[in-house]
Amino acid sequence: MKLWKYGNGRVLKALGVCIFSYLLTFTFSHCAAQAAPAPRLAFQVYAVRDMCERDFVGTLKAARAIGFEGVETGRFYGLDAKGLKAACDETGLELVALQLYPHNLTEPQLAETIKFCKECGCNRVNVAWYKGSKENPNDWQLLVNVLNHAAEVCAKEGIYIAYHNHDHEFRMKFGGKRIWDWLWSKDDGDGLRQVTATPRFSDLVLQELDCGNCVLGGGDPVQCIVAHPHRNPTVHVMPALGGPRLVAAEDGTKPVPPAGQCGVGSARDMADWRRIVPALEADGVQWLVVKPTVHPGSLEDLKASYSYLKGVLE
Repeated sequence: MKLWKYGNGRVLKALGVCIFSYLLTFTFSHCAAQAAPAPRLAFQVYAVRDMCERDFVGTLKAARAIGFEGVETGRFYGLDAKGLKAACDETGLELVALQLYPHNLTEPQLAETIKFCKECGCNRVNVAWYKGSKENPNDWQLLVNVLNHAAEVCAKEGIYIAYHNHDHEFRMKFGGKRIWDWLWSKDDGDGLRQVTATPRFSDLVLQELDCGNCVLGGGDPVQCIVAHPHRNPTVHVMPALGGPRLVAAEDGTKPVPPAGQCGVGSARDMADWRRIVPALEADGVQWLVVKPTVHPGSLEDLKASYSYLKGVLE
C-alpha cells in the first residue's frame, strides 16, 4: 500500500510538471505570436505602371481603397522627392521602399540617393535588376563591392540597403553554386582572390526575396528564408506565372488570361503561397509587396491578390 501511494504520488508530480511545462510553453508561444505582428500588404507600382503613367496619385488612391497600406516604387512620374512624399501622405500609403538600380548607389550618385531618401521619408532602398555575366564572377563581385560600400555609408544615415532577386540568380551558377547562394556565401574559394580577399555581401546588406522569381528560377522561397533568417523586412509576392503569355492554345498561340486571373494565388500561379506565407510570417517579414505584372493597365489582379493574401494571413 505504501508503494502504491509513493508511486501514485510520483505520477501525479510528474503529471503536474508536464502540465506546468505545457502551460509555460503555450504562454511564451502565445506571447511571441502576439509580439510579432502579421506582415502588412503593400504593392509595387510596376504592377499598375500604365495606370500610373496616366494618373499616379489617382492610382495610389485606388490601391489604398482596395486595402493596401504601403507602396514600393522606383518610378516617380515627374515628382521630386518632396512631391513623392506628398503623394503618399495624401493617399495614406506608407512609402515602404524605393527600388533602384545599382548605379544609384555608386559614388557620387550615392549622396544624391541618400538626400532623396531623406526628403521623401523612406529609409529602405531595394536594389533590383542586375544581370552580370554567367561566365565571369567578377561582374557579380563588382555588385557586391558597390552594395557593401553603400550599406556601410547608408547605415550611418539610418537607411537600409537590400538586394532584390530575379529568376536568373537561381538559374545561373558558378562552379555548381547558384548565384543567389554565391552572393551570400562567406567563403572566397573560387579563384577570384588576387591582391585581397573577395568578400560577399556583408551583414549590413539585407534581402528583398522575390518569391515568385525564386520559384520561376527553380528555387524554394521557404528554404531561402530559413537559410537567411530575419534578413527580409520586405518580400515580393509576385505570381509565378512564367511570363505574360501563359497558356498554349491548340493553334500554338499563348493568349494572355484576362485581368483578374493573373494575380497571386490564381489558377496559373505555380507558387505555393499557403506554404510560403506562414514561413515569411514566422520569420518576422514586415511587408508583403504584391506585384502581379501581366495587366499594368488594370487594378483587377491587385484586387484578386489582396483578397487571396488576406485569406491566407487570417
